[in-house]
Formats: sequence, structure tokens, C-alpha cells
Amino acid sequence: MKSLVFAIFSLSCLPCLSAAKGKERTCRIIFLQRPVDAPGEAYLFDGFASHKVALPGMNFSEVVKLPPGNISLGMTPDPVGAPEDFPPEAPTAKIPEGITDFYLILVSDPENKILPVRMQPVDAGDQQLKPGQTLWINLTTDAIAGKLGNETLMVPPGKRVVGKAPMSDSGYYKAEFAYQPGGEGDYLPIMKKSWWFDANSKSLGFIIASGRLPRIFTFRDRRIPEKSENSE
Repeated sequence: MKSLVFAIFSLSCLPCLSAAKGKERTCRIIFLQRPVDAPGEAYLFDGFASHKVALPGMNFSEVVKLPPGNISLGMTPDPVGAPEDFPPEAPTAKIPEGITDFYLILVSDPENKILPVRMQPVDAGDQQLKPGQTLWINLTTDAIAGKLGNETLMVPPGKRVVGKAPMSDSGYYKAEFAYQPGGEGDYLPIMKKSWWFDANSKSLGFIIASGRLPRIFTFRDRRIPEKSENSE
């Protein structure tokens, strides 16, 4: 688990150039490889208010709306009413003003006695990740190759790559993956299957070590536009 935490935090040089000012800031949370005894919910403190949030392991949380500007997020088991009441040992993450849409990836941290998690923000603004694209995060020492619909994919060990849309419109496509153990030698097959593509959604894709073969899974960020007050 320590190697997983190190791998995620080593990938954390986040670009902060998303179009920022005047745009609503949102985030969604996912608890990567969530332990069975981990908390299922917590409170996300943005310096002004606490937001009760789910900490799901197999999907994104609900969309959380946050204030603009440079903020420091904190996570606690109970709501916090003011900055001076926030426990300094609790998990925190700084969000620069330029990031207006992001994912908050949680990993287990049993050493934190306030809340046993660490938080890693990943910029998901349109300048970094567009609808139809997938941000692939390789948390293994293996190189990954893929044939996804009309596109090819190469993800070096311990790196992040934005993959192009596998097709122009939503539908099923053929996904085929192979890995190069330790980043050297021949590529060996992992899987070949049919996957659904949503041209209107952004996605996160993870490659993690799991026994003999790397494990590959994706999370699709499908958002339904909110109705305006004047809509019927």
C-alpha cells in the first residue's frame, strides 16, 4: 500500500493552467482500492463550510461545488464550522485558483489518526481532459500498450497519459491491452473485450498491480446538466 501511495503522489505535478476565473469549481471523489473497514463518508472543509461527501471505492462521488480562489481542502470525520476548529493533523490538499474542475483521489493512510486517508487532486479542466478522453494513470512498473477502437495507447511505467477518444460517437468498441513486465522485453496480453464509450463523458483509467497481470479499470464521469430555473 505504501508503494501505491508513493506512486500516486509522485504523479502529482498538476498543471494549473485551466481556464479559471468566473467558472464554477467542482470536484468528484474516488477512494482508490478502498479497504473494507475504511469510512464510507466524511466532511470536506473548504475553509468556509463543511460538505458531507461519500467516499466510494467503485465509482465517483456526487459532484461537490467549492468556492473559487486558492483554497486548502481538509477532510474530517465530523463537520468543521471555522478554520480555527480544523484539526491540523487531518488530511489536506491545496487547490490553486487555476483549477476549476478536479478529481480528488483518496488512498488509505492508516497512520493518520484523524481520518485514515490521503488526498490527491487531479486537474480535470477542459484544457487538461476533454469529454470523450480518458486520463490513464499507471501505478505499476510495467509498460502498458492498448488498441482502443480506432486509437492506440502507450502508458509508460508510473506515468499518466491522456488517451484520445476511441471513436467519434458513443457506442461499443473493442479494447485490447498488453503489458511489458518491468518495462522491458516482449509485450504479453492482458485482456480483450468490448467496452462502452460515452462521447460526452470524461474518464479516469487506472492500471494497478494485482497478482500476475496488471489490473485495468475505468471510471466514467457522466454528468447530467442541471435545469435552469426557467426550464420546463
